[in-house]
Amino acid sequence: MVGQLAAIVEYSNDAIYSRTFDGTITTWNAAATRIFGYSAEEIVGQTSRRLLPPGKQEELRRLVRRLRGGKIVEHFETERLRKDGSRIQVSLTLSPIRDSSRRLIGFSTVARDISEQSRVRETLARREQELNDLFEQASVGLVLVRPDGRVLRANRAFLSLLDRPSHQVNGAPLGTFHPTPQVVEEMFARLESRETIQSFPTEFLNAKGETRFVIVDADGFWEKGHWMHTRWFVRDISRRRQLERELLENSDRERRIFAHELHDGLGQQLGGVAYLCNVLRESLTQRGAPEAGSATRIFELLRKAIEDTRRMARGLSPIPEEPEGLMDALRELAARTSELQGIRCKVGSRKPVLVSDTAMASHLYRIAQEAVHNAVKHARPRTISILLRLSQGRLILAILDDGHGIAPLSPNRKGLGLRIMQYRTGLMGGTITIVPRPLRGTEVRCTVPITSQTSSPPSVSSLSTL
Repeated sequence: MVGQLAAIVEYSNDAIYSRTFDGTITTWNAAATRIFGYSAEEIVGQTSRRLLPPGKQEELRRLVRRLRGGKIVEHFETERLRKDGSRIQVSLTLSPIRDSSRRLIGFSTVARDISEQSRVRETLARREQELNDLFEQASVGLVLVRPDGRVLRANRAFLSLLDRPSHQVNGAPLGTFHPTPQVVEEMFARLESRETIQSFPTEFLNAKGETRFVIVDADGFWEKGHWMHTRWFVRDISRRRQLERELLENSDRERRIFAHELHDGLGQQLGGVAYLCNVLRESLTQRGAPEAGSATRIFELLRKAIEDTRRMARGLSPIPEEPEGLMDALRELAARTSELQGIRCKVGSRKPVLVSDTAMASHLYRIAQEAVHNAVKHARPRTISILLRLSQGRLILAILDDGHGIAPLSPNRKGLGLRIMQYRTGLMGGTITIVPRPLRGTEVRCTVPITSQTSSPPSVSSLSTL
């Protein structure tokens, strides 16, 4: 039995040695030679302090005190010195040794070289810290969300976006910070089906209730078939959206100014020239001059130029600057479409909606104009209806046709006109959908929040349901 134990000690992969309480090493196995570099002849009878790096003496004294109390020290990680002076990381198990009369005479040490494991742990810890720093310091909002929709962790950029401390965000449902929680629920349903969400435009609300416009990329993290969490990458585009809004509004304003210049400047001058030409034409006609025919042709060309100028002015600035302007412009759009395209186009809203916000009115008109243009170009309808109404705190613009229909609108749709419709709707904080109608044709529906400058006369009868 003793021989078996000796063989186990000798051929163990761990260094095993024993020492007295005064520090003298009494046994030393082959693994100890391999790990520390000392042969048994070199180290047995020598002090174990050879193995102690500077600064570790007090640590060893504390361990010895525990051993004198009869306790075993297990898996204690520390450093020891090799013969060549290099340090190695070891895991120590120290056990008291007793003589035949149960008197403590020393202790045994089992030392496992864990230098490689320590390097791996340090590397992993460093990488984890680097990833943690990257997560926290990222310029975009990063959010980990549990399958139940509650925030697992959010970085500084996302907390700054919401203008909230971490304890108000971590653990809270993500939908709490969205103006329409149903949108977040729909996104979670897509993620649960293992879909990846890319460049999804949406909004979040900060602590003051202000809307922050964002672009979201999100995916799910799965482990062995289990849905662990979702990862959200949130880019704040509120400033960009504001600048783009101002750019678009400035463009619309410049168009209106140019339209007024065409109408009131060039149009008036052409009118004056046409008047003088008509006087000349009548004079030449009365005298029977052969130039009367040329004067008549010039007069007709001037009349045509005046009509073209007015039409161009109306196209650049189709909305009169009064609350009824949007409704009037939509009626003019319907009439012009009917006249030029031979299609029955009508404004079906019986109840006028007054929109004093010129920017909103312009966006809604351009959306209607693009939807009508698409219907004429792609669907070949016989009838197009333009409807505008207020409903449950929202303003709804719908364009319906009975044509062949087009595919539903998707976030990745490449058509420039459709992207501009989406963009204009986004500037108003609304949503737009393009869906087939139940029997035939297509419906384009734009829904936007009502502002203080949007109203409806109470004296007019209510609209039929869209």
